[in-house]
Amino acid sequence: MGVFVNYCAGMVLSVMPAHTPEALLINPLQYASRESEIRTTLKMFDVTQPKYVMLDSGGYQLFKLASKVGVTVTYDRTKKMLYTNEAVNHTPYHVINIAPILKPSSAISYIVTALDLPVPKISNPNDPYVEFMRKLGFNLVWMRETSILRQHYCPQFELFIPIQAYTLDQFCDYIEKPLLELDFNGLSLPTRNLGPGGITLFLIKFYQIGVRKVHLLSVSNFTGLAVAAYFARNIFDWCSVDATSWRLHADNLVYMDPKDLHGIPVGRDARFREGEKPDCDCPWCRGKTFSDIKNIPDTDERAFLRNHNYYVVEKAGREFYDNSSDLVTLERCLRRRGARYAKRVDELITALSIATYMRGEDIRVLEGMLWQL
Repeated sequence: MGVFVNYCAGMVLSVMPAHTPEALLINPLQYASRESEIRTTLKMFDVTQPKYVMLDSGGYQLFKLASKVGVTVTYDRTKKMLYTNEAVNHTPYHVINIAPILKPSSAISYIVTALDLPVPKISNPNDPYVEFMRKLGFNLVWMRETSILRQHYCPQFELFIPIQAYTLDQFCDYIEKPLLELDFNGLSLPTRNLGPGGITLFLIKFYQIGVRKVHLLSVSNFTGLAVAAYFARNIFDWCSVDATSWRLHADNLVYMDPKDLHGIPVGRDARFREGEKPDCDCPWCRGKTFSDIKNIPDTDERAFLRNHNYYVVEKAGREFYDNSSDLVTLERCLRRRGARYAKRVDELITALSIATYMRGEDIRVLEGMLWQL
């Protein structure tokens, strides 16, 4: 039975959920590019006393800023890390250099992520190869450089390497061999381009090459949490997730459904039946109707939604893990919670059945079974 951790991402003290997170994900660019940010981050650790901390590389923030017109982008380790609206400077050296400074004394687990450039979610079927090749050189060099720097400066910290690929072929043909030459503890998998079958396929491939610790990036949806929880309990030593959706939904006045986590708009234009109440056991929803929630003043409503949204995502992850002792028990739990996602649950249980009983089979055979789920 492995460990399942749900990292709270995108948190600062001013928007902290009332239910204090025990796991936090931060990144160097947003949390440590200035001395004032470092002090604020360390204060946040003092207040929350997190048990699990992941230092994400900042690759996503680098990618987003670098995509804007007029932004100056440099990769110079001899200069300070920089992150403003006009310029960014970031390298693997900056990630490793800041890692010891940001480690809280309360943490029983501290993971550093290798610097990467994400492959974005795209709809044009001709673009994935072009986007993958555009980022491949950076990602191969940076994962190697981060691994070497970690060994030299902070070998006591665990290192996870992100896998930026759209397809299994891209991973096997271009990334697998140089990856296995490196010293690392686990892999991170972006999920924005993958369904339950695709996620499961990559996880099985990781298992087959000896990886036993995996982090799924940006996951707080119903099926993603279930995949991670099941793999954590039955296949890996560790499977974790993170997401900022609890906060982003709150910012947009969206209430996450307690059962299946779909978004329900509760802004001023929302309409509800008279007396309609959410089916939620969180302390903030007790006694409230949806009309009560939408009529809370905006600032207070966003605070309410941050507390509620974080609570229900955390609860769902724990419940999925607790009910992952076997597939029958997990399926019952998912069907009880997610009636609107019946087809997705069918696909998910099929994928997890393959992972349970066939994970040692030829990966190409499994690809034909899983990729379209």
